This record gives sequence, C-alpha cells and structure tokens, in this order.
Amino acid sequence: MKRFILVLVVLAGGLAWACLAIPANAATISGQDLTSSVITQNDLNADIHAIASSPDYQCFLAAQEYAGSNGQETLPPIDGAGQTPGSSANPTATTAYVSQYLGTQIGHQLLINLATKQGVKPTTAQVNAARKSLVSQAQQTLTEVSQVESEITPCADAGAITGATVINSMPSWFNNQTAQFNATVLALESHLAPSTQADLMKYFNSNRHDFDNACVTVAAYSTESDAAAGLEKVNSGTPFAQVAAAATTGSGPQGCDILYGLAYEIDPSLLALKDNMVSTVLPYQSSYILLEITSRSPTTFAKAESAVRAAIGQAGNSELRQLLDATELSSHTHVTIDPRYGTWKATSAQVLVPTVPPVSDVLNAPANDPSAISTAASSTGGASTPATGSSG
Repeated sequence: MKRFILVLVVLAGGLAWACLAIPANAATISGQDLTSSVITQNDLNADIHAIASSPDYQCFLAAQEYAGSNGQETLPPIDGAGQTPGSSANPTATTAYVSQYLGTQIGHQLLINLATKQGVKPTTAQVNAARKSLVSQAQQTLTEVSQVESEITPCADAGAITGATVINSMPSWFNNQTAQFNATVLALESHLAPSTQADLMKYFNSNRHDFDNACVTVAAYSTESDAAAGLEKVNSGTPFAQVAAAATTGSGPQGCDILYGLAYEIDPSLLALKDNMVSTVLPYQSSYILLEITSRSPTTFAKAESAVRAAIGQAGNSELRQLLDATELSSHTHVTIDPRYGTWKATSAQVLVPTVPPVSDVLNAPANDPSAISTAASSTGGASTPATGSSG
C-alpha cells in the first residue's frame, strides 16, 4: 500500500533545475489538533528510486490501482526522459507519477497523524504480522487483475509474476515501512470499531438478517457475456434452476452458509438480495456468476461470531475512510507542496501536476519537440544551438 538515494526527479518539459537550491521537504502537513509533519525530498526520492528500479513492483502498483478503482483508473508511467525501463542507472521519473505518489503519501501521513491523535500505535507483533502478509496481499491483487477480461491492461505481466517476486524486488527498508503503515491502519480500524464481546453481540442483534444461514444456487460462466445471456433468459421467464443446469462447471445448488460471509467473499450487494431473486452478473475468482438465495433461516451468535467480527472490521474501515476524508478536506488541514512537485488542491485533497511552461518560455524548444527539429532545420538550413534556440 506504501509506494524514491539521491536522485533528482526530472520535470516534464525537460526543465533543468539541478542548479537551484533544493529545499529539504517535498511537503509539509499541519492542522488543528494534528502533529505537524513533513515528507522530506530525500524520502520521496528514495521511494521513487526503489519503485522505478523494480518493474515487478510497478506492475503490482498498477494492478492495485486498477483493482481499487474497479477498472476505472490506471497509474501514469513512471519512467522519465531518457530512461530505459528497469535499468540500473539512477532513474528519472515523470511529474505525473511523482505528483500522484506524493498525494498518496500525504494521505498516508495524515492517517498516521490521526493514529497519533487517537493514541494508537501498532504493536511489534502487529507489524510483524503485516510484514508477513505483504506477499499474500500482492499475490491476491495480481491474481485478481490477471483474471479480469478488459481492454485496459494495467500490467501485461500480472499473471506471470508472483507476490513473492514483487516483494523481494524491493529493499527491506521499503517493505518495513509498508508493513508499519499497514499495521497502523489495522490498529486504527480496530480502535474505531471496538470488538469486545458486548460490541459483537450488539452489532449482531442490530443486523441479524446479514448473518442468516442462506442456501444458494449458482450459475457459473467463463465469460461475462455468457453470464449476461443467462441472466437475460431468467428475465425472460426461464426458471433459474434450468439456467444453472445448462451453465458451465460449478453451477447448481451450493449448500448453505452465513450470508455475510458470502457477501464478503463475492459481492456486498448480496446482503440486499431478496429470496428467490437472481443477482446481477458478479465477477468471482476466474469466472462470472449468477446467484439466487433459495432459502434462509436465522442463525445463532455462536455460529456467526467470526462473520460478525469481519463485519465490524469492515465498519471500522469505513469509519476510518470517512475520518480521513474529513481531515483531508478540512479547512483546518494545511498542506504545502514544493512547487516542482505540483500544487495542493484542498477541495479534492490531491496534488496537481506542475503546469508545463509554454513553448515560447523554453530556451531550446526543439529539444522538447522532435517534430520541431526537422522543421527548424529545413527552414533555416541548419540546427539550432542548445543555449539560445537560434540558428547559426
């Protein structure tokens, strides 16, 4: 979840700024009742350096962005001007990538500040557990994305690399800071959604139908279009049992289980699905399914306890998201960005990419526009000089 060593980040448009004084911080963060904090330029560059040096980790991050946005968003390219992907040389990086990464890091730092404000700090055991789960988390993301049929491919190698390969490609310090952040998130979620036995029982009693023992019939298909065709038959009056019997493997009655567990594993919409009604087409593992709840019955707290704990954990995640959103958008939260990385837009809590200067402001415009080189050469009979852009 955490995403740059001394390497300068090259600005879009080929601007050279190595001669300028380099400020110590890429971003500073402060706010009402929040501990003031900074993201140093060295830390940002170290992170970018580590990511740019690992094509496998870049693939994972692209897959993570794709999965987290339900296929709606992809990451900008990281490799900057003159950079050979995966080369061992100190990398340059695009401002589009660095600005987005810095925006993510600001959100992470605000969350850490919130944890400090709440007096929450993960234990050593929690950090160790988070470190051990990095491989499985990466593997889950890669597997999920590799099984999705889409014209947009966030990473062509998602199905060819493993979670272990991804994590092992990164420096230990990078993986340690990722584990520390993940553990902080989990600790803060638990703090916001207490899970004493009394809390669990109260939540169970308030949401009993979510924990019913539900019996289901499933129709599974290898493609989304086949599943849509099956749903169309159901909507036209064909009994679902008949549609399921004609579907591909894994179809038919699937037994009974806690409804929340099914919804957590497959899709949250199942919590609102009425008995003897067929769901919409749902992606599941490497297939697409239609699901019908054929019957349900109340269950006891003892049988549903693990599902109740998972539900409260999800509630904590939701509350944390709302708290972070409120903090990011608060008028009391102040974020200052080094202008070479962009500007902070408080109304949307994001870092805007630096504006590329007009061509007329660039001394050697043809150097940034290959098409202009041939035009300039043909019109003047010679090449322009790097220093002035004039012919001679």
